[in-house]
Amino acid sequence: MVHVPPTQGQLTPGNNSASRRHSLAGSVDMNAFLFCSLVLLAQTGIGLCEEQPARADEVAPELLGSHWLNTLDSKPITLASRRGKVTVVEFWTFGCINCRHNLPAYSHWQQQFSDRDVVIIGIHTPETDYERDPANVAQQVKQLGISYPVLLDTNGTNWNRWHQRYWPAVYLVDSRGRIRYAWAGELNYGGAAGEAKMARLIEELLAETR
Repeated sequence: MVHVPPTQGQLTPGNNSASRRHSLAGSVDMNAFLFCSLVLLAQTGIGLCEEQPARADEVAPELLGSHWLNTLDSKPITLASRRGKVTVVEFWTFGCINCRHNLPAYSHWQQQFSDRDVVIIGIHTPETDYERDPANVAQQVKQLGISYPVLLDTNGTNWNRWHQRYWPAVYLVDSRGRIRYAWAGELNYGGAAGEAKMARLIEELLAETR
């Protein structure tokens, strides 16, 4: 993995760090992914990066794949089935240290919103052959204490559909299935307080469903 220095001088949330990869073979890489500042647009209320893979306010690409961990009978979860509810989608791979640093934040969100039907979905897109082995992913998910659903994106199908280039990346999907906010890199890198900021945005999205 290549560690890329954080962007300087962004509005909010400030600096963060991410690991970079190119899109997988067979994909057209449509959008360069800069290190996000969470820009709140006053007129639209949309949070987005200056340049990002899956554009804010577009319908989130449906999740494809049948190999899931931490779901009932290992059954898939679709974003279509989540309409009317708020969903957090995070791209990661277990060999990415930046991704691991975000795990406590996801755990905190699980606890904070456990009674409000917010679901975190991890999309595990591997970089190495070792990370690509489903048995290794399952072992790491267990060892890392991850209890939310994880989709094994072994061939990078979802990575490409979301035009991803970096780990970790976190998206907030609203009750209508639209991407509303995105964050690339470590949530709390350099005192960015991304965990708290994204939690407040989850609250805002939940308020829209009332």
